[in-house]
Amino acid sequence: MTTPKRMVQAYRQAPWRIHTQRGALLLIVAILGASILWVMVSVTVQAASAGLDVQDMENKREELQREIAGLKTQYAALTSAQQMQKRAEELGFEPVNPDDITYVVVPGYLGREADVLASPPGTNIRPPLVKPAYTQSLWEWLQQGIIDISEQPGGSSP
Repeated sequence: MTTPKRMVQAYRQAPWRIHTQRGALLLIVAILGASILWVMVSVTVQAASAGLDVQDMENKREELQREIAGLKTQYAALTSAQQMQKRAEELGFEPVNPDDITYVVVPGYLGREADVLASPPGTNIRPPLVKPAYTQSLWEWLQQGIIDISEQPGGSSP
């Protein structure tokens, strides 16, 4: 028994079918390439837009920092010792001789409590980025679940 060496197609494809298949393949490749190009362009546009937004926000931040520094300088000038003394004299206040001061002692009065408006510098405690509930591994979670089930009334205990 002899085996055929190669199979021969019984009929030849019509030329219009070959052209249609090649055209469809070319169209699929073109659509795929255009889709990839569109995704790349859209991502690039979004990245550029985000970059411009960040740059605008940084410029605004610098402008606000300059404004804050100017206001602090203005506040320091208005509350300087010379300015405060001048304003006090304009309002009719006079310097007092320490011998003329009379202190009154009130029994039971401990004085005012200091108002703590902010924590001391360097003690800023930031909340963790990841909640503690999400730091447990899957294995630990399964073990805890098994322990919880075995500790419930009616649960099987080893």
